[in-house]
Amino acid sequence: MAATKDQRKLLNRCVLNEIPVFVLTGTDKCAQAALRAYAEEARRLGCNTDFIDDLEGNVIPDFKSFQEQEPEKVKLPD
Repeated sequence: MAATKDQRKLLNRCVLNEIPVFVLTGTDKCAQAALRAYAEEARRLGCNTDFIDDLEGNVIPDFKSFQEQEPEKVKLPD
């Protein structure tokens, strides 16, 4: 899980500064579709290519891999 460390830092910074944050987990059946839509919007808005490359090359594949390896843990969010 290549991007986990940076994601943890971001989450902690948001919590400490009371900034709204939305978390997707590998157990969320909707997560991959949400991440792909986010990557598409990031590209459309002109986000840094390194950011998009990390999202598409690390984050989304990490979710896909987890969901393929642990299908019994994947469910609709409640």
